[in-house]
Amino acid sequence: MGRAIHFNVSSWALSQAAALVEWTGQGWMQEAAERRMMGQAVLRMVASGLARQGSRLTCWLPVGVALGIVGYFALPAEPAWSTGLMMGGLAGMGLVLLACCRWMVAGTEQAAHWQVLGHCLGSGLLAIGLGFLLAWGQAVRQSPMPLLPMESVWLEGRLAALEPVPGRHEGQKPSWHVVVEGAVFDSPWWNGMAPLQRRVTVTFLPREGQEDGLMALVTGQPVRIRALLRSPPPPLWPGGHDGQRAAWFAGRAGAGLALSPPLPLRAAPAGGVVGRLEDRLVHLRQTMAWMIGAALPGQVGAVASAVLCGETGRLSAETRQSYAAAGLAHLLAVAGLHLGLVMGLVFATVRRCLSLSQRLSAYWPCREVAMLVSFGAGVVYVVLTGLHVPGLRALGMAGLAVLALLLGRRAVSMRGLALVCLVLEVMSPVLVLDVSFQMSFAAVMALIAGHESWRNWLFRLGGHHGRQAPPLWRRGAALLVALVLTSLLAGLATLPLSMAYFGAFQPWFVMANLLAVPLMGVWVMPAGIVALLLMPFGLSSGPLHVMGWGIKGIGWLAGCVAAAPLASLPVPSFPAWGVGLYLLGLTVMCLWRGWGRFAGVGVMAVALSAPWLVDRPVMLLVEQGAGLAVRQEGAMRVMEGRPGSGLVRQEMQRALGWNVRGLGQPDCAAGLCHLRLGNDRLVLWRGVAGPERGGEASCQDVVLEIRMGGQHPLCPSVRQLGPADLRREGSWAVYGTGAGGIRLVSDRMVQGDRLWTGEGAFQNVVPLPPAPAE
Repeated sequence: MGRAIHFNVSSWALSQAAALVEWTGQGWMQEAAERRMMGQAVLRMVASGLARQGSRLTCWLPVGVALGIVGYFALPAEPAWSTGLMMGGLAGMGLVLLACCRWMVAGTEQAAHWQVLGHCLGSGLLAIGLGFLLAWGQAVRQSPMPLLPMESVWLEGRLAALEPVPGRHEGQKPSWHVVVEGAVFDSPWWNGMAPLQRRVTVTFLPREGQEDGLMALVTGQPVRIRALLRSPPPPLWPGGHDGQRAAWFAGRAGAGLALSPPLPLRAAPAGGVVGRLEDRLVHLRQTMAWMIGAALPGQVGAVASAVLCGETGRLSAETRQSYAAAGLAHLLAVAGLHLGLVMGLVFATVRRCLSLSQRLSAYWPCREVAMLVSFGAGVVYVVLTGLHVPGLRALGMAGLAVLALLLGRRAVSMRGLALVCLVLEVMSPVLVLDVSFQMSFAAVMALIAGHESWRNWLFRLGGHHGRQAPPLWRRGAALLVALVLTSLLAGLATLPLSMAYFGAFQPWFVMANLLAVPLMGVWVMPAGIVALLLMPFGLSSGPLHVMGWGIKGIGWLAGCVAAAPLASLPVPSFPAWGVGLYLLGLTVMCLWRGWGRFAGVGVMAVALSAPWLVDRPVMLLVEQGAGLAVRQEGAMRVMEGRPGSGLVRQEMQRALGWNVRGLGQPDCAAGLCHLRLGNDRLVLWRGVAGPERGGEASCQDVVLEIRMGGQHPLCPSVRQLGPADLRREGSWAVYGTGAGGIRLVSDRMVQGDRLWTGEGAFQNVVPLPPAPAE
C-alpha cells in the first residue's frame, strides 16, 4: 500500500514537472515569436519609411561626405595611418554592401526590406569614409608652412594681386594688399633659399604721389618690397576663428607690413598684359574696377565694382556694416541672385531678338538657343568676378537647370543641388567649413523645399489653373507673394548662420529685401550689363551713372533700415556643434518626406539655444595686444594692454557672452590688481610695470596669477600665466568651476596637434649661407 502511494506521488510529480517544462518552453517560444514579430514590424516600418523617400535618398550622399569631412577636422590630433586604414575599410565595407546586398539577403524573410536597409547603410558608410579620406588627403597635399624671418627683409617675387583695402571710416585713405608669389628674401642670412611655395600678403599704405606707381604695376610682374612679416595668427580666443587653418588650406605663408613701396624689377610688357590666364583675368578685373571708380567715385562705385567684377576691396567698413545690419549683405557678394539676374536678362533679350525674325522663329529653336547663350553669359560673369564659391554653386545649378530644360526635365531640384554640393566637396573638402558655402546651400535648399511645398498653391493664386488668361492683378499678387516667400525662406534659413558667424540678429531683413531685390533686378543689374558691354568702346559712363542712381537708392534704404530700432542685436558666439546641429536639422527639414521632417525643427531649436547652454569664460587673456577682459559686475572690463582693434573687443565680448555696459579699469595700485571672479575666487593681475615683490597677505584666496612682464611670481603656490604661456599656447580662457576653483583652456588645447598648428608643419629655410668647402 505504501509503495503504491509513493509510486502515485512520484508519477504525479513527474507529470507536473513535465507540464511545467512544456509550459515554460511554450512561453519562451511564444515570447521569442513575439520578439521576432516586433523586430519584423520595426524593420518593415523603417524600410517602408526609407522606401517612401524614393530618389530623395540620393540627396543624402553629400550630407554623409560632409559628416566625414567634419569628423576629420574635429579630431584633437592628426590621425594615424591605422585610422586612415579603418576609414578606408569603412568605405570599402559600404561599397561591398552596395554591390552585394541583393545576393546577401536573397532567400531571407522580407528580403526587399533588408535590401533597402543594406543600400542605405552601405551608402552612408561609403560617404562618411570617403569624406574623411578626402579631407585628410587635401590637408596632407598642402605645401609646408615656412618659418618667416623675425626682422624686416627685402623680398622679391611675382606680383599675384594688388587689392585695395578700405579705411575704417568714409573718406579715409585706403591701403593696398600686395600679394607676392614665389617670394625670395634678399638677405645674407637667407642666401640660397628656394622660393616660397606659398603666397605672402603685404599691406602697403601709400603716401602722396605713390599711387601712380601702384597703378603702373601689372599682375605677374616681378616686384621687390621691404616688409616686416609674421606667420598666420592663432584664434583670438579659444574656440574662435582659426586663422592658421584657413591659411594652411588657402596657400598663404603669412602677412606683413610694407616698409617701402613695391618696386618693379622689370618693366611691364606692352599693353599691360602678361603671361598666365589667371594674371590676365586679375588685371582685367582691376582695370574694370578702376574704370568704374573713375565714373562713380566713393562707395557707390565700390558697390558697383563688387557687383560687376567681384572687387570688394573698396567697400568701407561703414558700408558693409550698413548692408549687414539691414540684411542686404548678400547683395555685395556675387551669388545666385546676381547670376540669375544676368542670365535672365540675357535670355529674355536674345529670345526677343530671335523672335523678331520670322525665318529664325520658323527654323531655329529660339528658346534653346537663348538658354545656351544665357548660360555662356553666366560662365563669363562668374569667371570675371573671381570664381567664388557662391558663384560656382549658382553656376553649377544653372548648368543643370539648362540641361534639364533641354531634355524636358524639371529645371531646379534637390538632386541637382546635391550633385553640385558633392562635386564641390570632392574638389575642396575644406569648403564645408566655409561660411559662404554653408549659407549659400542653406538658402538654396530652403528655397527648393519651399517651392516644392507651395508651388501648386502659388499656381492657383496666379489664376493659371483655368483656360482663360489670368487677370493682371492676380499675376501681380502671385509675383509679390512669391517674392515675399523667397525673401522669407532664404532669410530665415541663413539668419542663424549669420548670427553664429557675425554675432548679430537682423529682424528687418524681409522688409529690406522686398524693396532692394526688385530694385537690383530691374534697375541696377540691367544698367550694369549694358555698361559691361559698352566698356571696351569707352561708352560705359552713361549706363554706370544710371546704375549709380539705383545703388544710391539701395544704400539709402540700407541706411534707413540699419538706423531703425532693434535693427542689429548682438548675439553671443555659437559653439561649433551648434552650427553643425542647425545645418543637420535644416537638412532633415528640407530633404525628408513625411511627418519625420518636423524632427528637424526640434534639432534646430536645440541648436539655436546653444549659445545659452554652453559654459562661458569669466576671463580672457588675448595674445593679440596682450589684453585681458574680465566679466565682472555685468560689464566687460578691459585691463592694461587693451587691444586697439574694435574687432578684438567685439570677439572678446562674444566669447564672454556678455553685453558691454562699460569699459574701464578697476582700482589698481602700482600695476597690481585683485580681480574677484565670484565664490571668493581672486585673480592677481600684474601689468608690465607691476611690482617685483609683495606681501604674503596679498595671496589670500588667489587662485591665478597673471604676469605680463618678466617679474618673479608673488604667489608661487598658485597657477601662473605669463608671456611665455602666451607665446607657447596662444590666448587663454578662464572658466569657473563649482568647487570654487578655475579651469584654464588655451588656443592650442582647442586646436589640437594638427598639421597647421604643430611645430612639424613649419619647415624652416636654412638661415645661414653654406660654408665654403675646404
